[in-house]
Amino acid sequence: MNQAYVDASWHELQDGQGVGGWGLVLLLPETLPARYQGQLNAPDNNAAELRAVLEAVRHAPANESLAVYTDNEAVIASVGRGRGPHSLTEHAREVQDEAQARGVRLRLSYTPRTRRHMLAAHDLANDARRGLTTPALAGPHADVLIEQRPSSPEARVSLRRHGERVTAHVHLDLLSAVPPSAQALLAAITLARPGEVLFVRRASKVAQALWQRPERALLPDALARLQEARQTADGLGVQVQFQKTG
Repeated sequence: MNQAYVDASWHELQDGQGVGGWGLVLLLPETLPARYQGQLNAPDNNAAELRAVLEAVRHAPANESLAVYTDNEAVIASVGRGRGPHSLTEHAREVQDEAQARGVRLRLSYTPRTRRHMLAAHDLANDARRGLTTPALAGPHADVLIEQRPSSPEARVSLRRHGERVTAHVHLDLLSAVPPSAQALLAAITLARPGEVLFVRRASKVAQALWQRPERALLPDALARLQEARQTADGLGVQVQFQKTG
């Protein structure tokens, strides 16, 4: 079944109006997650949340089932059961009409924000509200998973992009000046294609900190290797975005 994780962000302005953002992670069988976002004027957060559901219906394939996951009970009550706040009646009807027009069989369920795709939808919504566009939405991207056990001499790196899956077993030098977790991250980044954005999961906090600021490395050899890797990635237009896990 097609699945969508949706979230919204909202902020009240000084004039009493509100600006919101919506985020959507759409999962279709045999494809990478697709990410969408947008900004809107909204009277409150619930209205922005319903806009995210509407966008999920609009982006999902027509004439197929769609499971939408949200952490907003008012949205579920309004669209799924017709018993939400009166202020949401019109927005809920818009979602229902869109689903009927496109033949989308809609099912809404609750899921906590701690879920990985919900966290991604939340970040997309926050960026959209602030007027920021997530760079990865404009170009090719790949999902990367790093699996490494403490003190293990090997890490496993899995990369998925449209039409391709790559798995690499990375030997870690436990005596190197570069921490093992950072070695695994550097190996993962070498799998990127020019201009690609990597969504990296399970990179350690140490590896993330050293990638973002190589000057934090205490040893000269580690600093030199990290800076070289960053310069190579920057020259190829490769971007790295670390994903929260839940």
